[in-house]
Amino acid sequence: MHNVAAVESFLLQNNYYRLNIYFHKLMRGAECFRAGTQIDDILEIYYFDRWLRNRLLLLLEPIEIHIKTRIAYYLGTTYGADCLYHKDHFKNEAVYRKVVTDFDKERERNFQDPVIVHHEASYQGVFPIWVIVEFLSFNSISNLFFCLYERDKKAIAKQAYNINEHFLGQWLHALSVLRNICAHYGYLYQREYSVRPKLFHEFGWNVNQNDTLFALCLVLQRLSQKNDWIIFCQSLDTRTNTSQSFSLSDYGFPVNWLEYLAS
Repeated sequence: MHNVAAVESFLLQNNYYRLNIYFHKLMRGAECFRAGTQIDDILEIYYFDRWLRNRLLLLLEPIEIHIKTRIAYYLGTTYGADCLYHKDHFKNEAVYRKVVTDFDKERERNFQDPVIVHHEASYQGVFPIWVIVEFLSFNSISNLFFCLYERDKKAIAKQAYNINEHFLGQWLHALSVLRNICAHYGYLYQREYSVRPKLFHEFGWNVNQNDTLFALCLVLQRLSQKNDWIIFCQSLDTRTNTSQSFSLSDYGFPVNWLEYLAS
């Protein structure tokens, strides 16, 4: 993009303020950009962030569906289809109430959905857990897992991923934040994450360096299906090899990132 008309056309389709965070990342002071910075550099980063968000969502979707399925199956077979209506199955009442409220809001918002209509008419508004989870966001599912008793979290974590329940609970929280960033078109470039995944030493990575996208990718690798992960790594490698304006180090990736993520 080398002319004013092209830039104006771009800005008419992409709010100027959406680029503001990228401007600041590439400035060396309050008033000026780093030497040699071009509008094309900013747009390349902007487009890569969009590409990367979409690829991350492709990984997050099956993880979200999987954990919803496991939670619903375990709770349904252990406590019955109507388990969400019995607060004694949950140890943290405040978080439990929030999950129930989240579902009630979704039920009201989707009042014309055939599933909602059917259960309101046929079951007096009592919904089985395997229906409820389909209307809960990733964040609500994370909260639902959080407010379970340890024995239940342990069983679900073991059955779903064969991992420690404390790690899974914290990972779900961190990934739900990442999912919201991606779904709402947030920036990824040089971002530091306030909700940081707990890492174990088996990752081969410094467990204290967990405020970057790379740390979240270590978690995604552990929870993703093998074929999904291979496709992600291959496409990421191909895309970044053609970049001139940035590198994966801007996302917290080490130079030898493939040694960690492709193994």
